[in-house]
Amino acid sequence: MAYWHVLIAYLLFFSPTAFSADWTSYAGNHRDHHSSEKGLRTEWGNEEPAELWRIKIGAGYSSVIEWDGLAYCQGNENGKNTLFCVNSQTGEVIWTHQYPCRKDPKFFQGGSRATPLIHEKTLYLPSHEGDLYALNAKDGKILWSLNIIKDLKGIRPDWGYSGCPLVAEGKVIFETGSPEGSLVALNSQDGSLVWRGGSHEAGYASPVIRKSTPNEILLFNQFGLSVHDFKNGNELKTYQHKTRFGVNAAQPLDLGDTVLVTSAYGKGGALVDLKASIPQAIWESEAISCQMSSLVHLDGHAYGIHGQAGGRSASQSTLFCLRIDRGKKVWEKKGYGLGSLILVDGTLVMLTENGELVLCEASPRKFTELASFQVLSGKANWTPPTYSNGKMHCRSSRGDWVCLRMSQSSVDSVEK
Repeated sequence: MAYWHVLIAYLLFFSPTAFSADWTSYAGNHRDHHSSEKGLRTEWGNEEPAELWRIKIGAGYSSVIEWDGLAYCQGNENGKNTLFCVNSQTGEVIWTHQYPCRKDPKFFQGGSRATPLIHEKTLYLPSHEGDLYALNAKDGKILWSLNIIKDLKGIRPDWGYSGCPLVAEGKVIFETGSPEGSLVALNSQDGSLVWRGGSHEAGYASPVIRKSTPNEILLFNQFGLSVHDFKNGNELKTYQHKTRFGVNAAQPLDLGDTVLVTSAYGKGGALVDLKASIPQAIWESEAISCQMSSLVHLDGHAYGIHGQAGGRSASQSTLFCLRIDRGKKVWEKKGYGLGSLILVDGTLVMLTENGELVLCEASPRKFTELASFQVLSGKANWTPPTYSNGKMHCRSSRGDWVCLRMSQSSVDSVEK
């Protein structure tokens, strides 16, 4: 019976119809950087997208989410993180939530890392220093709060907590990195502890419910992959994928019975078979080395950005298309540097580290750029864009948040 409860919660939470065209969590409603929303305009000629609004929110890398006509993102300034809730059409600030939090630079400029999510009108807001707030998504009122380190004996990873919590079946699930329970579930209503499981150090990716087995949670921590029982947190399976510096940051690509993971720092990628009691790699490849940018998947192929930050390595980064079953690249393209990808209506949308928004065909036949626009300034712009209700949200590492109208429907209405 518990399995069916979790399955129903999975279908409701991850169904694209559950939130219409809203984007309510890190990496989208399926946590796979994919939007099924139709109508993205891909033919631009000499035109550029209309800029609906632009505001400053402070330094960081938190992604934008959108829900019920509101958009949310957080940044860091003057020793504080601030979550902004704005009108998604105009950028007018509706409310803010501010709390003490160090900028905490470490080989990068620092700022906010973690992305909030919204579930059943409650916004769950994490910070890189271990704060977790449950807020009323409409007015920002605090419902409950805690600190992972102080209250749950969490051990903060070197670059701070960066994952987005998972909320399903009345539970808020996230990493603590504690040897007494590295994955924790809290009661979503009051923040009380439900269960603890595992003992691995926290990584930088976000937990996700498995597509093929909705009573299991998939986690990419510093050890590698771990699979946990949804009802009690017990660790069921593990696959070792350790990197230098413990950086597993790109979201694992859940393909059902297999999972594609990729990292940098000398490790590369692996297609892991999770059917067996002891998971095994079907193939491994150092040619697929994605430091922070998660892969996106379409029709048996994965698209990603190979490379890592720092010096010559970043300048040699490539956008690539991979045939998943063979672990072989079918094309790759230099010149964009590092960045991040999402998939919208069958089109690759890339935000480069230099602030260029690029649309490309998601096709294994060849690389084809459809359009590109300079939308942000600065460097190290690694945050994935968000596409919701015909709008593209992009944020820079130093705190510019811009919203662009990019739907075909807006063009059609003007022509009429």
